[in-house]
Amino acid sequence: LRFGVIGVGYFGRHYVRLLQEIEGAELVGIFTQSEKEVEGLSSQIRRYASADDLIADPLINCVVIATPVSTHADLAIAALERGKHVLLEKPIAGSLKDAERIAQTVRASGRTFMIGHQYCYNDYIRQLKKEIENQTIGQITYLFAQHLYAGPVRLDIGCFWETATHELAIIDYLFPEIKPKAVSSQILDISGSGRDDATTALISFDNGLTATIVTSWFAPQKVRRMLFTGTNGMAVFDEKEEHPLVVTKYPYPAGESPETHTSHFFDMNSAERIAPVVRTEPLRNQVMHFMECIREKKEPLTGIDHALRVTRLLDMVVSG
Repeated sequence: LRFGVIGVGYFGRHYVRLLQEIEGAELVGIFTQSEKEVEGLSSQIRRYASADDLIADPLINCVVIATPVSTHADLAIAALERGKHVLLEKPIAGSLKDAERIAQTVRASGRTFMIGHQYCYNDYIRQLKKEIENQTIGQITYLFAQHLYAGPVRLDIGCFWETATHELAIIDYLFPEIKPKAVSSQILDISGSGRDDATTALISFDNGLTATIVTSWFAPQKVRRMLFTGTNGMAVFDEKEEHPLVVTKYPYPAGESPETHTSHFFDMNSAERIAPVVRTEPLRNQVMHFMECIREKKEPLTGIDHALRVTRLLDMVVSG
């Protein structure tokens, strides 16, 4: 599979690295406006004068797009119309309307399309899905997620659209066919830019799950943490911890103690904790799945239908 990469900046450079390492992939060329990121690249990797030139090259049959969100729709549509398979970095587009434009082109093209929701390819999230399916901690009733960091601040979308794409993609992956019942949000434009800089969203779903998602790109420390509360325990995914996934089996407190008239406190027994250790890079898993789907002509885990579900939820929160 012969790849071209459009955008070799903050995230695109990781695709350039992986496509030179993964067996069965050939990195033919790139288009980028970032000269710094191409230093040290092999002279055999072609530099295109424009994204259109890369898309038009018949030698390339797969295109990775890692550019600003405002360019996603036009670039993805152009590549699909040229008969390319497309891996598009998240979020799919800056609006639901543009996402639907892409979807229409994907369905007409017959080509493989994947959105880069890399946490769906994270081995810890995959393990969490197994634990949920096995009812290890019972039915999940509540999710509390924090996604905070100190930029980069995007100029073409707000913080929630940029950031909570990850959390909503994880929810869609962990709970197949889940549908939102009610959505409310508090949105803060701290900088006066006209876009949200901090958002708290409350979403209830038809399977009984309630999710609170807090995002901000004005935070001094990076926090990406998700707490899942079930009827028989809890799970925490926190990629900054030594053990990013910890599953603790313990039921809810039984009620008031007759002696103290207080709720029984959780007695966390370390023997009831599951803390798997994995080493695989999620982005590598993602690229390899994309290649597998092209070869086997199957729908990617994060294909266009998944991308639309996530985008509709983003739109519901941001539109109020």
